[in-house]
Amino acid sequence: MQTFTTTGTFPRNQGLAAERLPCGIEIAGTTYTQFTMREAFLEDLIDAAADAGGTENGLAFYAEQAVRQLTEATSADGQRFAGPFVRKMIKTRADFLALRDAQLLLDQMGNGEQSSNETPGT
Repeated sequence: MQTFTTTGTFPRNQGLAAERLPCGIEIAGTTYTQFTMREAFLEDLIDAAADAGGTENGLAFYAEQAVRQLTEATSADGQRFAGPFVRKMIKTRADFLALRDAQLLLDQMGNGEQSSNETPGT
């Protein structure tokens, strides 16, 4: 089975200097600004739903799912962190949206295009 992956970059925060939060995942004083994410597995979805209190809170559910899909984060100077990742590492809306965009891309990659003679669920 092929597992799809994608890479992304956390965007720079454009707010006022006093309001700026560092974009990226900060761990032990190092900010990781690039990431690699794999497609979601069924177990990721089940665990994310459990930790988010269900799928009704989409924001919490997708954030929990994203940290399970992250496989690596890289800093500007090449340091790598391979996890574990937790939801509290995602500090800004812009960072969350970068991860969410990667999730949607991976969903498209994993599902592919349905041919005209296929029906869902077959």
